Amino acid sequence: MKWSVAEIERLNPVLEEVRAGLEPMCGREILVLCSAGGEMAFWLAEGMKAGQLLGVELNEGLLESARTIAEEKQLSGVVEFRGTEKARLSLADETFDRLVSEFIVFPTPTPTEMGQAEMARVLKPGGRMVITDVIAPNPVPPELREELRKIGLDYLCEGTVEDFRGWMEGAGLVDIEVKDLTPLVKTLWEERQKTDEDPEHRRGYALLLEDSPVKLGEGLFYICARGTKPDG
Repeated sequence: MKWSVAEIERLNPVLEEVRAGLEPMCGREILVLCSAGGEMAFWLAEGMKAGQLLGVELNEGLLESARTIAEEKQLSGVVEFRGTEKARLSLADETFDRLVSEFIVFPTPTPTEMGQAEMARVLKPGGRMVITDVIAPNPVPPELREELRKIGLDYLCEGTVEDFRGWMEGAGLVDIEVKDLTPLVKTLWEERQKTDEDPEHRRGYALLLEDSPVKLGEGLFYICARGTKPDG
């Protein structure tokens, strides 16, 4: 899913939700999981006077692009990008003060399969985790997934808000909060439906915005989840 520059500006409240969950960031070690082309890491780095960010990503092409942009932005001393395994972080325990996995504004086309327990493993005591995700409380049939892919929604996590809370609690996190950001994103999909004239996309928009098992706000949700690793 690639948003236009204008759409990303309208999604700024989502980014601010992420920032709020990570503050204070200055002087911290921050891990950006599924860092895609580096956009999230750069956005965070430009607001930090001190600290270090590491972006990890499966897609080699996006990694190379992010490294090039880091050099162009003169952020190579602040931001680093590395490859990773699909289900495990090749990083030491309790390394980072903050972890963000961001799938709403800057999603990667090649998501990992990291569970919250693996993410929490690399957090220091007192460290914070922020995840944005697109969730479907019920299984989505392949034919519906294909229609959604046609309009650019090619990633869904099957799970509920309660599942997210349970996964984060199971990872040992506390002060867990899950916010529904669906209304912020729904308006952009409605605008796309009005301007997209491709007949092959009509059913996808109808599924997403009208009565269907994957209607936004009923069968599909955009969420922001955050929690803290206890001290000691």
